[in-house]
Amino acid sequence: MSTVEQNKFESRAKLMLTGEYLVLKGALALALPLRFGQKLTVSDHPGKPLLIWNSLINNQPWFSAVLFHENFTVAESNRPELAETLCRILSAAKELHPDFLVPGTEYHATSEMDFDPDWGIGSSSSLIANIAAWAKCDAFSLNSRIFNGSGYDIACAGSVSPIIYKQTNHQPSYRDAGFHPTFHRQLWFIYLNRKQNSRESIRKTVLSHISSMTTDTISALTLAMAKADDLRVFQAIMDQHEEIVGMTIHQIPVRKQYFNDFRGSIKSLGAWGGDFILAASSGSEEYVRNYFINKGLSTIFSYENIVFKNNPPINDQHGQ
Repeated sequence: MSTVEQNKFESRAKLMLTGEYLVLKGALALALPLRFGQKLTVSDHPGKPLLIWNSLINNQPWFSAVLFHENFTVAESNRPELAETLCRILSAAKELHPDFLVPGTEYHATSEMDFDPDWGIGSSSSLIANIAAWAKCDAFSLNSRIFNGSGYDIACAGSVSPIIYKQTNHQPSYRDAGFHPTFHRQLWFIYLNRKQNSRESIRKTVLSHISSMTTDTISALTLAMAKADDLRVFQAIMDQHEEIVGMTIHQIPVRKQYFNDFRGSIKSLGAWGGDFILAASSGSEEYVRNYFINKGLSTIFSYENIVFKNNPPINDQHGQ
């Protein structure tokens, strides 16, 4: 009777509070690991060189594929484009760690997400981090071979607290941000119901003209936001950050476009134009929720209900 080995991995979703776009030019970013995440369970036994993959969202089937892992081709899938991306990730992981995916072995993998991938909070990055842990390769190196982002989402995947992140010459560094806002009950995260492709948004945004003065200013705002101990100070930083990024990428801040009558501050998170926004208001929970619900936006999280609370690390190798 053959022995079946089972491995389990887990990585977190993320949100970037500051530094969008400019983190790619070396600006500091403040980022949050979230309570949402993705789990990966893998078992193997001697057999055909197949990988049988199933992805679930909130326990409901979403994606399935059968792959030949010797040459990373798709035998069958209900989402061929996703299956091809999965092959690219696995192939890159094999290049980084040649002992990954043993010939003559059949693998069964189940990935479980507890969030909607359309939210843009890290379905790809948490998958990359889990596969890197499975393959025993560096998650940042794997990510850079597949995507062109800053890597902050990979850092968040295994972090236990908010981080200050910096990319220098394509090399990541990050540390605990010490971000514990006493006014967290006045912070809200709202999904705009417009899925934004961050990679496409970055590709279309010209960053070559950004000055070191601009990146230094964003870095200073990032550090100030992490240390802010007063809601009004925090809101002023949000507003200033929005103005600077808006001028840099030639876009109108989201509050001016859609929420000009909101009693508080609003900031885009990540790629502008979709995914989540941060709202900070001294108003009541009832006011905030009713305001956005009346705008047709019903996916609303309090800080407590979305930001990860400190527990032991998931995957040790994510730290730097």
